[in-house]
Amino acid sequence: MQYFASALNVSSLSLLSNLPLVTKVYFPRTLLPLAGVTVPLVDFVIGLPVLLALMWKYGTWPDGLQVATAPLWILLAVVTVLGLGLLLAAVNVRYRDVRYMIPVFLQVLPLLSGVMFAVDQIPVKWQWILSFNPMTSVIAGWRWAMLDANAPDPGQVAVGVSVALVLFVVGLAVFR
Repeated sequence: MQYFASALNVSSLSLLSNLPLVTKVYFPRTLLPLAGVTVPLVDFVIGLPVLLALMWKYGTWPDGLQVATAPLWILLAVVTVLGLGLLLAAVNVRYRDVRYMIPVFLQVLPLLSGVMFAVDQIPVKWQWILSFNPMTSVIAGWRWAMLDANAPDPGQVAVGVSVALVLFVVGLAVFR
């Protein structure tokens, strides 16, 4: 979730923060939000040794299949944040107040993503409602892949992946 918040902040402000570059030089402008998503990803990779050290200290090691799916959960987070980042970067150019709403959105999002609770411990109807948030699938999948928690429901993951792809396509269309 920290990666998502950081990447969304940087990518949504990427056009406004690089305005002199955008107005003076021609280049593919989609590279700015993409860079905003990639830089926090490097921070995430640098922080992984801390996770591995804590896993070693507490003796929590996942199985081989679970660890193999970890990059897929990160890819889902990247697609989600890139779609939202493209959308918000374009909207932020038109409506400058959007950048003030993003931190409020990011404070509420962990409550709607299963960061503080395991999604499989709430009633099933709420699980399906939360599955429309792609980050719920990312967090549940990451917990399963790295912390040996319960496997996420495939149907709910399919809903999260579908919403992430729609966000990406809509974000790219609005950005263009």
